[in-house]
Amino acid sequence: MDSNTEIDTIVNSNEMNVVKAAIPYMSLENQRNLAVLIKFIELMKTVKLYNNPAINEIQELNRPNITKRDMLYALRSRCSDKNKQIIDIMLNIKNIQSMMTSMNDKPSHQPEINNFNNVNDKVPNETNENLNQEELIKKLKHLMQE
Repeated sequence: MDSNTEIDTIVNSNEMNVVKAAIPYMSLENQRNLAVLIKFIELMKTVKLYNNPAINEIQELNRPNITKRDMLYALRSRCSDKNKQIIDIMLNIKNIQSMMTSMNDKPSHQPEINNFNNVNDKVPNETNENLNQEELIKKLKHLMQE
């Protein structure tokens, strides 16, 4: 599992990640100093990112497509197996609620053909989602370099 989140990908360069990987092999004092310095740089870049007015435009474009289900999938990728099961239950409940809502919204005189879709049919297209995240990350990295 990749330990970087989307925000890590935006504010950290490959070089920064290489330095982070070397920290455990340094003396304790150097580890502490370098780790604090790296976190400080990350904080500065994060503040700079969110102070940039262009970030609001990107967020506004991205926000309408984000659902609670998307958030649960993002959280799930970072969870232990036990917590993944809990999130899976929440997602299944959400899918059942959606199915029940769609059943209640349809006129009763129309026959139902696809009421009982596979729960996995509701999974977002990960390829498209990853492409959108990659495009967003590229735009945000470009903003950081300005």
